[in-house]
Amino acid sequence: MYQRGDKWYSDFWHDGRRYTKSWGSISKTIAKEKDRKFRTDVLEGKYMTRRRRILFETFSEKYIEYARLNKRPKTAKRNESSIKMLMPYFKGKLLETIHAFMVEQYKTQRKKEQKAPATINRDLETLNNMLNMAIEWGYLSSNPLGGVKKFTEDNEKTWVLSHEEEEKLLEECEKRPQKAKYLQDLVLFALHSGMRQGEIFNLRKDHVKLQSRAIWVVDTKTHENRSIPMNDTLRDILTKRLRISGSDYIFCNHRGQGLQVLTNAFWRAVHDAGLEKWKTKDGVKKKVRFRFHDLRHTFGSRLGMSGADLKTIMEIMGHKTPKVAMRYQHPAPDHKLRMVKMLDKQAGAKKYGTKADKIQLLNGGLV
Repeated sequence: MYQRGDKWYSDFWHDGRRYTKSWGSISKTIAKEKDRKFRTDVLEGKYMTRRRRILFETFSEKYIEYARLNKRPKTAKRNESSIKMLMPYFKGKLLETIHAFMVEQYKTQRKKEQKAPATINRDLETLNNMLNMAIEWGYLSSNPLGGVKKFTEDNEKTWVLSHEEEEKLLEECEKRPQKAKYLQDLVLFALHSGMRQGEIFNLRKDHVKLQSRAIWVVDTKTHENRSIPMNDTLRDILTKRLRISGSDYIFCNHRGQGLQVLTNAFWRAVHDAGLEKWKTKDGVKKKVRFRFHDLRHTFGSRLGMSGADLKTIMEIMGHKTPKVAMRYQHPAPDHKLRMVKMLDKQAGAKKYGTKADKIQLLNGGLV
């Protein structure tokens, strides 16, 4: 409680929400009594704040404007796409009338439309964030999506390149009739840096420190800068591309402009390299193709299979929590087989034990 001029005010936070009230020009003693009752009513859930009523479509416009100003362009665009999908189901409804069962019905309908679990989950994440912002902006008192569960996503589509597949892809990249001729360098750079596509596209020449063999990554997905060590392959690529004049970016088009999108040349290279396969799930056959982001997965998996510890993988790849980085601690089946076969080599001549052991093994096994 505080006084401004001749008026007294109550101002405090509870459960992440700020409560303020003006008591006017009254005595300090009376103001204290009102403040105490105000706080008690809030703590006991008796105080009902007045909420502003707003339709879903009206609030969506406010949220999209907020996303464009405060989120990364790619995230804001994803939010807009989700809102387009949500609109037919929630248009005309007041925000305060949306409840958990209504969202469950949305999930069921989208599932019937054979939409991927990941796609539906992104829509739910957008809706959840919208309702959280509605609380912050005074349109809702609580978020009804607290008990709504997301679908389990199929992460098996992650594709880790074999060295043979890598050779085929790089060969096809070299064949592309591009004026800028950067595609092979781009793919090889991603394989040896583990950087995200957006991070590579935004990489500027002044972010590269050849002498200290470090790449400074800024404006990342997690909004935290990080440094990536430079191996010989990266140093060779960067040494060559730093000589390109007329651009501040490491990877640029033939006009010297920073890359904005992945060109069709990459997807043609993927196709011609045979990096496409068919997958059947729930009786539905679907074609899966290698993605640019899988270059990052390949990098992480190779780090893990080379014995890199979890902390090192997290710092190089820019993961904030161990959960995502943990996937790279589970090596590919052929790597597991090689590791098990190492036990054969370690056993050497003692593989089958002594002569007595062999006799006992033939008679029913070692004790």
